[in-house]
Amino acid sequence: MSWGINAIGKPPAVAAKLATEFSVHPCIEPEEGVRQAAAVVIAAVLAVQDPSSAVRVEAGGCQSTNYDSKGQPTGTFQNTLNIKIEPIYGFVE
Repeated sequence: MSWGINAIGKPPAVAAKLATEFSVHPCIEPEEGVRQAAAVVIAAVLAVQDPSSAVRVEAGGCQSTNYDSKGQPTGTFQNTLNIKIEPIYGFVE
């Protein structure tokens, strides 16, 4: 399974939009735990950004199940996570 979010704007508005997105369409565990941990980190970063600045946030992840040599699930997973939070300089409204 995979998930992705993105938003561009002033940090408070971006934080509100992403909080809504992180509250819907949950993933299967343990990926949902990873997704919610990413939400906490992103919210913490946005909370300390200059509220009059502009930012771009892109985040996403995916999870796959590992299988043994007989094609049976091992109960372990591979997870990928990317988070990018980028200030946008020279933003004009």
